[in-house]
Amino acid sequence: MLYKYFFNNCAFQFKTFNLLPKEKLHMKKFNFKILVPHIVAFLTFLLLSVIFTKPVFDGKVLEQHDSQQWRAMAEQSFEYKETHGHFPRWTNSMFCGMPTYQIAMDSKSGSIISIGEFGELFTLGLPKPVYFLFIACACFYFLCIVIGINPWLSILGGIAYGYCSYDPILISVGHDTKLLSMAYAPAVLASALLIFDKKYWLGGSLLLIFSTCLIEQSHQQILYYILMVAVCIVVYFIIKAIKQKDYKHIIISLSLGILLPLISLLICAPGYFGVYEYTHESMRGGSSLKSEVTASKTTKSGLDKDYAFQWSYGKAEALTFLVPNAFGGGSSTSLGDDSKVEDVLQNATNVPQQLKQQLFQAASAYWGDQPSTSGPVYFGAIICLLFMIGLVVSKSEHKWWLLAATVMGILLAFGKNFDALNSFLFDYLPFYNKFRTPAMALVIPQLTVPLLGVIFTNELVGTTDKVKLADIGKKTLIVAGSLVALLILFYFFAEFRNEETNELRKNLSNALQNGNDFVTAYIGALIKDRQALYLADMWRTLGFLLAGVAVIYLYTKQIVKPAVLYTVLILLTTIDLVGVGKRYLNDDNFVDPTDYETTYKDHAADIQIKRDPSFFRVLNLAFGDENNGFQISVGNSFNDAITSYKHNAIGGYSPAKLGVFEDLKNREILKDIQAWAANPNAKDSFRILNMLNMKYVIVPDQNNPRQTVAILNPYALGNCWLVKDIQYVDNADEEMNVLDSINPATTVVIDKAFQSKVPFKPLYDSSSYIRLIKNDNDDITYDFNSSANQFAVFSEMYYSKGWEAYIDGKQTDYRKVDYALRGLAIPAGKHTIEFKFDSKFVDLAESLAKFATIFAWLFLLLSGFMIWKNWKNDPNKAS
Repeated sequence: MLYKYFFNNCAFQFKTFNLLPKEKLHMKKFNFKILVPHIVAFLTFLLLSVIFTKPVFDGKVLEQHDSQQWRAMAEQSFEYKETHGHFPRWTNSMFCGMPTYQIAMDSKSGSIISIGEFGELFTLGLPKPVYFLFIACACFYFLCIVIGINPWLSILGGIAYGYCSYDPILISVGHDTKLLSMAYAPAVLASALLIFDKKYWLGGSLLLIFSTCLIEQSHQQILYYILMVAVCIVVYFIIKAIKQKDYKHIIISLSLGILLPLISLLICAPGYFGVYEYTHESMRGGSSLKSEVTASKTTKSGLDKDYAFQWSYGKAEALTFLVPNAFGGGSSTSLGDDSKVEDVLQNATNVPQQLKQQLFQAASAYWGDQPSTSGPVYFGAIICLLFMIGLVVSKSEHKWWLLAATVMGILLAFGKNFDALNSFLFDYLPFYNKFRTPAMALVIPQLTVPLLGVIFTNELVGTTDKVKLADIGKKTLIVAGSLVALLILFYFFAEFRNEETNELRKNLSNALQNGNDFVTAYIGALIKDRQALYLADMWRTLGFLLAGVAVIYLYTKQIVKPAVLYTVLILLTTIDLVGVGKRYLNDDNFVDPTDYETTYKDHAADIQIKRDPSFFRVLNLAFGDENNGFQISVGNSFNDAITSYKHNAIGGYSPAKLGVFEDLKNREILKDIQAWAANPNAKDSFRILNMLNMKYVIVPDQNNPRQTVAILNPYALGNCWLVKDIQYVDNADEEMNVLDSINPATTVVIDKAFQSKVPFKPLYDSSSYIRLIKNDNDDITYDFNSSANQFAVFSEMYYSKGWEAYIDGKQTDYRKVDYALRGLAIPAGKHTIEFKFDSKFVDLAESLAKFATIFAWLFLLLSGFMIWKNWKNDPNKAS
């Protein structure tokens, strides 16, 4: 039925190409020529996607860091599913254990075919990542059509949105769910606009489908930003409807606009309910340590503000929208073949060769405000030009909500660089303090900037009055001249340095006492290299601006036809964006499948460890270096999940670790690692690592730096143990502090808040024991025997939202001990101890998801029937 909407809604646009008969439109006189631009759009988006990711069709595999990390962290879950038929809800492979809600999630009891399966149809059966950009372009094209933009110009909008530099960058690093969320977003907004246009059945059914496709990607931050854009649209719509006194329409539209996305959310409820429940216990839920909250900007219910605002886009850095290398591109961008830095280092005869290599690596092309970046957000020279002209001359009713959303997205992206607004929102806007990386908010202007640009161009094509065309031509020259002046002024007045550059100069001056001349030459050369990168891209941008201005100006003079305008703008934008996109996603990102798998291959230490059949944890300190060898890196231990592919790791990779583990890591674990490295036999100096059952440590092999070796830690306390004494403390801070002085093998620390749940003191019994029988992720069993009451400590992370303890099948209370672990009072006798993980909140979500899915399918069937019925009665009111 969708093509009927295209037919009725876009009829006026096709007349430009003489594709419609002049008589009154009617489905019985349907002219299939009107499908031509839609077919061309489909084939264009498909062909571009295939060409852009061509190595996939040569048998290559895209090497994506985050996708590799996800596969590693999910490996244990997939192994579990092979034997149990569903994913576990708890993984042992990372951070001593954590929920799997953001790793791999499905229903334990099976599920009905979800509406989200439409997403599989939208991929056209194409391999990853070919369909990523295709879906993004197609969904934005759909949004343009719904708004009423000429299909040929809608192709321009689709390419501008799909090939904005941020999309290829996301593909290259493996942020698949983020990109797919962005890809479906325009279609969600388009569906809402159909509802606001009183096409309730068509808009409602599409909103249900596309909302589900977006929400099931489980990228809450992108969903949050799209919701902000939707709010802008809703405010505009309500104001318009109130002016028209169409209150019934307001009620129907808002009801559908709220109800149907909620149904989509319920369809995806298991993952979202689990994440919501987990968030309160994760590092995004804040720290329970008052000292941490006081010492930093941590909130009691959210992330540390300094951590959350770390990746804030610089105010001046917004110039990358127009010039990709305005701030040096990405952190790994090359300084160029004619690098001045390289010349200075080659001519520095008094500088050691090793230091030269370090200085060349330290000479980063990027000089923006972020700690690092994979690349800039570049909208395209032509698109920025069209957007700026649109701000000046567009009369579209959509202009103001698009402007509001654009400004909002940019200000949010500034983060700490626009602190007054963003700190206020961080503290008071619901759920906003759960997110990090403010720069991600640029997904909003990525959508709104090209949309206003093509809206203006559509208005330009619809203008026939010579006076108005001349006025547009004049304003086009003024806007273009202003942009050119901005770019030139930036070149002459920008410093091309940031705080890191100044810090590098300071450190280098301190290291080279008599090397001031060299330091000055080195920093000066770095600045010149950055200027050269900017200048090259500035000329590139000016070239595209000149070509764009020329074709627009010629059109306003009625020298060229609309078809020429469309063709030139589409070609220029494609060449521009694809050219920049290829800097970050090219043939070098694709590897042979066998090379891809080497990431997960076992090294000597892994082979050694896998011979041990017991249950334990591993701390990996050995990570690859640029010489294909290994070097020690403590930081990578908690930012890399490859170890989790092979072992149960103390470290891992996740931006949402358990809060108690994050606190323990920051306060104790990092300190213990240093103590172990200083003396692996001083067991009392790394008590916490022993408590976490660290049985092996992987380090580089001193005899063969290209291999690793596993060092046995004989002092690991094991999976569980019985203590002799209990020490109660007043709060979490005291509990953490006491860990430095106790022997966890004999004494356990418990907050007094849990004291009432400890019915007795443990009594020493030399013959008593407790041992692990099995650890099956969600189901852990122990065997216990003692002639006296005991208190057991389990080397498992405390998480109260789903773990239940049982003694001989009878549920019993357990409590948090040693700040992060589980403890249980066990009466005398022989008992079977079990811990079972099964969140009732997630079970409820699974039930709701089934009912919501049934409702969704019934609504789609009803919508199809009503669209058919309305079309049968009046083809022009089919939707």
